[in-house]
Amino acid sequence: ELHLLFSGAAFAPLRREFDKVHQQVLKGRVWAALHMHAGDGNVHTNLPVNSDDYDMLQTAHEAVDRIMALARSLDGVISGEHGIGITKMEYLSDSELQPFADYKARVDPHGHFNKGKLLRRPTQVDPQVRHADLSHAYTPSFGLMGHESLIMQQSDIGAISDAIKDCLRCGKCKPVCATHVPRANLLYSPRDKILATSLLIEAFLYEEQTRRGVSIKHWEAFEDVADHCTLCHKCATPCPVNIDFGDVSMNMRNLLRKMGRQSFRPAQAFQSWLVSTMHPSAIQFGHQLTRWGMQAQRMANGVMGTIARRQTRQPPASVGQPALKSQVIHFVNKKMPAGLPNKTARALLDIEDRDYVPIIRNPSTTHADAEAVFYFPGCGSERLFSQVGLATQAMLWHVGVQTVLPPGYLCCGYPQRGSGQQDKADKIITDNRVLFHRVANTLNYLDIKTVVVSCGTCFDQLQGYEFEKIFPGCRIVDIHEYLLEKGVTLPGQQAYLYHDPCHSPMKQQAPMKTVKALLGDQVLESKRCCGESGGLAYARPDISTQIRFRKEEEILAGEASLRDKGWVSDKANIKVLTSCPSCLIGLNRFQDDLQNGLLEADYIVVEMARQILGEQWMPTYVQLANAGGIERVLV
Repeated sequence: ELHLLFSGAAFAPLRREFDKVHQQVLKGRVWAALHMHAGDGNVHTNLPVNSDDYDMLQTAHEAVDRIMALARSLDGVISGEHGIGITKMEYLSDSELQPFADYKARVDPHGHFNKGKLLRRPTQVDPQVRHADLSHAYTPSFGLMGHESLIMQQSDIGAISDAIKDCLRCGKCKPVCATHVPRANLLYSPRDKILATSLLIEAFLYEEQTRRGVSIKHWEAFEDVADHCTLCHKCATPCPVNIDFGDVSMNMRNLLRKMGRQSFRPAQAFQSWLVSTMHPSAIQFGHQLTRWGMQAQRMANGVMGTIARRQTRQPPASVGQPALKSQVIHFVNKKMPAGLPNKTARALLDIEDRDYVPIIRNPSTTHADAEAVFYFPGCGSERLFSQVGLATQAMLWHVGVQTVLPPGYLCCGYPQRGSGQQDKADKIITDNRVLFHRVANTLNYLDIKTVVVSCGTCFDQLQGYEFEKIFPGCRIVDIHEYLLEKGVTLPGQQAYLYHDPCHSPMKQQAPMKTVKALLGDQVLESKRCCGESGGLAYARPDISTQIRFRKEEEILAGEASLRDKGWVSDKANIKVLTSCPSCLIGLNRFQDDLQNGLLEADYIVVEMARQILGEQWMPTYVQLANAGGIERVLV
């Protein structure tokens, strides 16, 4: 009616004010909702309120008074499904409350439990005990926080709360969660982490709204919850309300960083620097430091072997971050891989210059009009395990396509997101997308339709790059699925275990279907996370120890199955393949854990290059590529 009376453009501001008042009235209405349990006849009365609306709260209290008076007038009994709480205690008579008061005086003579909440009036136990009513109750409110908080990031903490508020506590997330290992640590399933996060957010609100300042211990507990996540996102699949605690964990870490409450961990800081820097000499220096660090870790494992084995045999459950001494033992309790390549893939091919786009082709068999693919190697396949990046290039060379590489060293941005550095990740992603558009414009004559990756984490991040706008009509595909499309397979004469990474790069069909098509039918899947999880093994090695405890059980079961089937002899080594650079480190840690023989970890594409191109495939490919197989285009 008011809109009709005040129509026209001149009254538009007035109509907006009408709408604003109307929404405030609707939002402040108090409704009494009733529901009954058919079994016991209890009638529950719920009054939803906005705790930042004082008038609404007062109206709700008046409504409760009327409801309780009506219940008494009908000879009703004041009860509760799980006991009588503070809201209804003030409506009990003295005679009804006295038996409880007598019991509490016997079991809690000093008044420690729920001080000031359960007794009606001061007693001789403690004269400071207040009346058991709502006059001193506190209700958290994000609305109040918006007005009062000066130091908290309201939008960030609000987004975290909104992301988890619909949790049904059903526990369907527990079986798939890597950090939920009941025999090693029972307390960190997504359901439990959501409960803990909700309580911590309530504590933050209380401390902020009462001007107390957020407790350091609460920040530490908040970080501990955020640490207990491998970012595998597997909890989202069974969740009936679509909560992805991997995304929640990244938001929690980002908030910790913005508030200056994220712990400094040297190994994690070094890893973050190594994947973020783009200068060739710095990367080569970091690569060499990594090699030395892995060698030192293996030596420390030899020195502390007895203590380490005791720790891995039955990992201690943890609540919060363990002491430094314990963390050191966790860090060295399983040996990291040896034999890291001396140089990065780009250094071996002399294509480190950021001003040039390398185009790699076999000059004797591949022509300029042949199919061209854009290969994004990522940090792990290029800076750390150069054999993975080179094997991918060698197999693309083998199938006769032109391989376009990005100019210089690049990171997809996921490691930064995962560690809570969202601002740095956003910059990396934006810079990469701008650079890729320049590459696409420069090389538009190649008509690139395929973006190849050799890392599932890169795949997940690149899906947000909108490559279809960079290379029109293109797709992103894992190297192994691409080779299968080209008909490249192994004869299937060897048996393997296959570890599918948390971030599986194989998206076109079930990963095991692709793996068996490439390697043959004698392949068994080894489930569960390997415990490396990017930087988790360096940031919180105690969590990795608990995850590896569960993975070791899977590996031993896989070994027994391979030997029982007769696919592998009783004393022979067993090879486990994967498709993730981080998992390659994690799986190598189980080298000495088989019942018989050694566990040999490798990449599928490296195994294929070795069997198809020969044992000397890497030096042969590097020599051929450097002998006229690389075109450098200024970008």
